[in-house]
Amino acid sequence: MQNDDIKKLVETRYGKNIAFSNECEELSMHIKKSIQAIISPQTLRRLLGFIDDGVLPSKRTQHYISVYCGFQNYQELAKKLSNKTIETESGKDEISLIKQFYNIELSDNTIDINYQRACGNIAKIILKNPKLFEELSGYLSKNPVSQVYFFERFPFIPGLCNGYVIHLKKYLQEKKTTEAKLFANCLFFLGAYLSCNLKDQKKYLDIINAIQNIDKLHPFPIARKIMSNILYSFQVGDTESIRHWTKKAFEQEIKYQTEWKSRNIFPFYHYLMVDCFNLIGDYETSMKFIKIAELDYKSYNDGTIETGYYESFDLMKAICIYHLGEKNDAKRILNRTDSSALQFTFYEYHLIHRLRLEIKMCSNASSVKKQKLQKALADLIIKTGFTQLAL
Repeated sequence: MQNDDIKKLVETRYGKNIAFSNECEELSMHIKKSIQAIISPQTLRRLLGFIDDGVLPSKRTQHYISVYCGFQNYQELAKKLSNKTIETESGKDEISLIKQFYNIELSDNTIDINYQRACGNIAKIILKNPKLFEELSGYLSKNPVSQVYFFERFPFIPGLCNGYVIHLKKYLQEKKTTEAKLFANCLFFLGAYLSCNLKDQKKYLDIINAIQNIDKLHPFPIARKIMSNILYSFQVGDTESIRHWTKKAFEQEIKYQTEWKSRNIFPFYHYLMVDCFNLIGDYETSMKFIKIAELDYKSYNDGTIETGYYESFDLMKAICIYHLGEKNDAKRILNRTDSSALQFTFYEYHLIHRLRLEIKMCSNASSVKKQKLQKALADLIIKTGFTQLAL
């Protein structure tokens, strides 16, 4: 473990540089607050190179510092360091500007859609640049504004099997609310599901189901809890649990009728429920949620939501009605839906689903078009690690 490398990794997690040995006092307290583990200031001084007395860090220290930096264990951290991907001087001006953007004090709970869209543009810049994300991840996880307007508003689904999770773990170390815990662990579960990791699915599902007092939370994490249970039950062939959670799904929808339908907003809850039941092939149930959404919620974007949600919902509807036998209507929906308009935080995920549907629609099994679609799908599966969605 090289002092300079580990110091840079810790500083990235901490969100600021550690220039003096006395700062290890505050760092020690932050580690304790974040992961409920103690690394003494003196041990940190040795680890970060302020003291050079030949004493090596213990295995416990190595483990704790690894967890603090977002890794499962020291082996993962050592692999990261061996890849030499940490940059010390990358994009300082860009980093400073991004921090200034998030370093504001929100005046109230009213959502400013223009600010939110601007945050989406910033999120795109960060997510497209892994080195920039690495540099900013500690700051983003600690800053109250970026916790909401980076991690929560724009969860990066395509990265759930490819490095994004390590930064999401840092967010969860910092924000310990019930909603944050449910939100993050549902995404951890989804990553495990999409990568066919049944062991981790069970691990995260147990955490999800142990979280109490969630009735007042946003529909997205509530829907993701139900979705996680249904997907896992389907994986293990537990039909009784599928029936139980399907019933829960509709009971929860009824609870939203007064609060959400009266506000005429986008059907966030239904959006995920349709995706859920499409994934397990229960298209009849999926269609029930589609019909509720179309009858009782806003069916077009009037500028009060980020672009892409309605287009993504249209794609899920096309998948559903195709499997219910309405193939011509499904094709019409696809023809009017531009792939580039899909919601960017779900982009590769939904593009995979679109390619799967287009492949099914190809009548000629040996056509050049079908072969190109199959190649594009295979490439995306490799890129994302979503082996669950391979045909």
